[in-house]
Parts: sequence; C-alpha cells; structure tokens
Amino acid sequence: MDLLSLAPGTVLDKRALDFVSDLQAIHASTQEHLEQANARHKAATDVHHRDVQFEVGDLVWAILTRDRFPAHEYNKLVSHKIGPLEVVAKINPNAYRVKLPNGYCTSDVFNVKHLVPYLGHGFSRDETSVDSRMNPFQERENDGDKTARQLE
Repeated sequence: MDLLSLAPGTVLDKRALDFVSDLQAIHASTQEHLEQANARHKAATDVHHRDVQFEVGDLVWAILTRDRFPAHEYNKLVSHKIGPLEVVAKINPNAYRVKLPNGYCTSDVFNVKHLVPYLGHGFSRDETSVDSRMNPFQERENDGDKTARQLE
C-alpha cells in the first residue's frame, strides 16, 4: 500500500512523513503476522487432511448425510453408508458423480469427504488379511473353548 503517492515537488511535514512510515511498518508487521498465522493454521489442518483421488470406474462407499434424506425419513439407526457404487465422472478433485441404485431420491454428486474407497468384501487396507467380522464365511473359534482354557 503506497501512502505517499503525491505529485512531485510536494513538500511534506516531518511529522507526516514519520506518521506514514509508522503506518507502513505496522502494515508490514501485520502482513507478516497474518502469513505466520495462516502457515500455522495450514500445518494444523493438514495433519487431518485425507488426500483421496478416485478414477472413473472405481468402487466406493457413499455416506448419506441427514440433508440427503426427505423430511421425516431420516433414521439414525439405519445404515447411512451405501455401496459399493461406481464412480461415473470426476467433476473436480473434491466432487465425484456416482451411479446410485434405484430408489434413492438424492443427488448423485458427492464430496470426497463422503466417499470411502471400496477395498473388497472382508479385506483390510492392505487387502491381504481377512477380518472375520466382515467375512461371514471365515471360520471362527469357539468362545466356549477359549473360556475353558482361561479357567485352567
């Protein structure tokens, strides 16, 4: 910000020049503090940032929020995660169009924060270990045998 844009040859009082230089110093200091505060805020926010990119054809879970349901049809006891759904278009890095099943009267465009990658049925993130809670076909051990061993 230029506070001394005067015509050439204009004579200024020393107090006016001191005032202008003090204001410029305050502006510079304020600008520096704002940049530091923005950097701290960005660093704190980036800790929780989840950089997820999907491609057309990827399978995802979509999380339906309360505002996607018609009035008086939202039930907090019903699962709000639907899928797997196919990504049919990438609008921008934060918005994707998915193919919704019939019967859903909501927009088919989702923010990336409401999409979770579909990793396959019963697989963990590394897709090698099977989680028995997700896979009904994996044999489980008998809890009765475990408690009998603990009592011995």
